Amino acid sequence: MKKTMIVLVVAMLALGLALSACGGAEENQEGMPNPWHDVSEAEALERCPQSFVLPEGAENVNWSAMESADGAAALVQADFDLDGNSFTAREQITGDEAAWQDGMYYEWTYTDEGELTAWGLPCTTYRYVGENEYADLCEWFDPETGVSYSLSVAAEDLDGFDILAIAEAMAPAK
Repeated sequence: MKKTMIVLVVAMLALGLALSACGGAEENQEGMPNPWHDVSEAEALERCPQSFVLPEGAENVNWSAMESADGAAALVQADFDLDGNSFTAREQITGDEAAWQDGMYYEWTYTDEGELTAWGLPCTTYRYVGENEYADLCEWFDPETGVSYSLSVAAEDLDGFDILAIAEAMAPAK
């Protein structure tokens, strides 16, 4: 009787392992592919020719793009490190300021209107202050080119940090 019980338990365990291997994580990964793909800086410029420039001293730069399903212009981003912080800069030809998606989902603690003088454009800045995290976001829109931009950073402490200074340094040469 004990042998039969042991064989039955082993068989149930084997069946359970076989069933769990038949569809779990791989199927979910295939069902939800990453919409972002790496591109070169030149490819990013092809997708969004009114591009920002990376600030002097930017390191660990990675350009990527996400094509939209409806055939609209690609969303282009550059992730980079500068002065100990990691940034994401995004741009897309939206044609409409209201169409912009910055990818940040915080309940902002502070919001302010400002001016990016190097760009000659108004901007909106946001700051989230949490227990162990700060997040800053600067968004602006160029009505002449129809391009929407954002620059974001999240870190343990951004007290005294000025995201506008970084956004100013990213203005393309005129």
